[in-house]
Amino acid sequence: MAGLLAVAGLLATGGAACSARFDDRSDGTSTTTAVPGTDPAPSSTLPPPNRPGSGFPDGWEAPELEWGPCPAGGDQLECATLPVPLDWSEPDGPTIDLALGRIRATGDRIGSLVTNPGGPGGSGLEFLASLPLTPATGRRFDTVSWDPRGVGRSQGIDCDSGVDAFTALDSSPDDPAEAAALDGAAAAISSECAASASAPLLPHVGTAEVTRDLEAIRLALRDGPLNYVGFSYGTRIGSEYAARFPDRIRAMVLDGVVDPTLGFTQFLTEQAVGFERAFDAGARACAAAGPESCGVDDLAAAYDRVLAGAEAGSIGRPGGSFGPSDVVVGATYSSYLTDGWAELGPALARAEQGDTTALEGLAQSYYDFGGYPAYAAVVCTDDAPPSGPEEFREFAAAAAAAAPRFGAAVANEMLPCATWPVEATTERTPPADPTLPPILVVGSTGDPATPFANAEAVAARTPNAVLLTVESDGHTAYGGTPCVDRIVDRYLIDLTVPAPGTTC
Repeated sequence: MAGLLAVAGLLATGGAACSARFDDRSDGTSTTTAVPGTDPAPSSTLPPPNRPGSGFPDGWEAPELEWGPCPAGGDQLECATLPVPLDWSEPDGPTIDLALGRIRATGDRIGSLVTNPGGPGGSGLEFLASLPLTPATGRRFDTVSWDPRGVGRSQGIDCDSGVDAFTALDSSPDDPAEAAALDGAAAAISSECAASASAPLLPHVGTAEVTRDLEAIRLALRDGPLNYVGFSYGTRIGSEYAARFPDRIRAMVLDGVVDPTLGFTQFLTEQAVGFERAFDAGARACAAAGPESCGVDDLAAAYDRVLAGAEAGSIGRPGGSFGPSDVVVGATYSSYLTDGWAELGPALARAEQGDTTALEGLAQSYYDFGGYPAYAAVVCTDDAPPSGPEEFREFAAAAAAAAPRFGAAVANEMLPCATWPVEATTERTPPADPTLPPILVVGSTGDPATPFANAEAVAARTPNAVLLTVESDGHTAYGGTPCVDRIVDRYLIDLTVPAPGTTC
């Protein structure tokens, strides 16, 4: 396995230092401009009828949220449950309970700030354990997140008994026997999910339904227009919400941007190329730093040796589960980190000495983010995947040609989509509304998982969007990069947008 649609949130606190080019003046003003005709205070005005194409039923009323103690998360975290329709096209049909969490503002409260950590499959309740996003937002907003449908405490999809067997196989098969084993393990995951108690939920976990849940959360919070920060996959939720509910937004930040127009194969191929570029950049940085800092003389050569050893079974504990996919996942996970080569190099050096603990730890950090079935359930249905194992093999080969080290693994991570029991959605997102308020799009130039071109494309396509460029590697920037934090906080609190071309 490799690549993912989003480990964000988990890594949002690890941004690189950046030299601000934001014009802070001694009198406290800046070159940014306030959004005309907006007010930081929440509005109590009833919303107009829903926009055609929103898929949200007019007249749906959110119940009053009853906040209380959480099962875990400390004294500051409160939890509530929000019942919403399982199928938003049948608002009077069966419901599903969404698990919400909240950390109250500590100062002069503006309203609620809703955030999503990415995934798909990331738990918002777990994410809240490391919040607020910044001290400034913690003072001014109630910070709210939730487990999206099918995740964690929101009726988490439970059909993962075959996932470990799938991840233990070589995700870049070298012969027909390895390919057949991978196909069989992937199909076993699909079959288990089709036969599981979660099967009725599988057609209803896509991003379109999740954006309607976000509107339901907004209504239930009773705080007026939405304030939202989405990381990685959470940016796709934000983009779709902006298209379906453009008049319900006060402020929205998209950090680590997914371009929803790319489709299944193009997105994953570009992601694999992003990992390849990040790895090459890490190898150059490792060589410049020297073996004392990096652990190895040549990061690429060490990676290739360890991968070959894992495939041959000569590296790893006797009887252990360490395999080639752990090497690939450990390397790609390190790309999400700022200066991840400084962790990957020593891990590879130790693996060559027979100790794979550090490399397995890097891989496990990836595996631990969210649940694979929930991840697959969204990815396999948001966009049409290749149909059947043979067509999927052709896709994996094309991805490998574009990114020789990581392409096949990034593609084959989603191989269960070839036999997934639910067809991809045919619902299309409405076109962007020119009356959208300014949305702040944050893109890091060295982001491998959601390449910077995604942020550029989404910002260019979204009316009134402003792109904040972050000259940094790693995945996502807000919540740990001072320059970015300052700009985003001003936007969220004062509705002050940065000047076009602002760079951190």
